[in-house]
Amino acid sequence: MNTIKKIIALFSLLLFFSSCSEKKQSDQPTDINQKNKIESLFDQASGEDVFKANCISCHSLRYIEMQPPFPRKTWEKIVDKMKKNFGAPIPDSSAKVIVDYLVSIKGK
Repeated sequence: MNTIKKIIALFSLLLFFSSCSEKKQSDQPTDINQKNKIESLFDQASGEDVFKANCISCHSLRYIEMQPPFPRKTWEKIVDKMKKNFGAPIPDSSAKVIVDYLVSIKGK
């Protein structure tokens, strides 16, 4: 009886470790590809530096990338809300650049 328990325990451990190693191998390329996809999306347009200087301290690139494509008016309202409601220290001149940038990467 002890032999059967040992075999079952050994088999369970082998299954556990094999499933863990497979998952890590298959997830790594996806994570790297997803990161590259997000970064390339943000590098496509002018205004990237102003956007990153003002927005990345609160929002990850992934969060912005997950947003649906909005029309310019919606992006203007969102940036205005960040300034007025959340106290984002964004100068008016930078707000326009940020909106232009967001419209170019996530606008419709």
